[in-house]
Amino acid sequence: MPKVDICRGSSHFIDTIKGIATIRAFKWSQQNFLLNNHLVNSSQRPAYLLAMIQQWLALVLQLLVAALAVILVTLATQLSPSVAFTGASFVTLITFGVFLTFLIIAWTNLETSIGAVARLKALGEVVRPESLPGEDVEPPDEWPTRGKINIRNLSASYE
Repeated sequence: MPKVDICRGSSHFIDTIKGIATIRAFKWSQQNFLLNNHLVNSSQRPAYLLAMIQQWLALVLQLLVAALAVILVTLATQLSPSVAFTGASFVTLITFGVFLTFLIIAWTNLETSIGAVARLKALGEVVRPESLPGEDVEPPDEWPTRGKINIRNLSASYE
């Protein structure tokens, strides 16, 4: 598949919707199907990468908690502490692991949201407003006063 500008993707989807009859008439359906799939995959790549990073971090944290659990079991078997304290420490350790995983996922979501807000802020500063002075003219209520369409010697065909 040829390299396609991602910014072109959203306009390509809209053009496909508007021109679906033309695409079918010229038998371009397969080409557009492949291009649309490529554009969707390209646009979702950052989301996939973010999900993979979150899963990797969750795995690392779970392994860290498992290592701490092994150390806790070793201490519990060697030192013979109270059963209640050992059980409470296991529950605390599991809760700590779940909390760390939640914290990492929340942090990455926060970073993503801050990046989106920064991009929107930059876009708002760069793009000029479309409502320029003098462009808000409304036609009078009596407009148009009259209208007329003349068609002469018209010929149309469909093949």
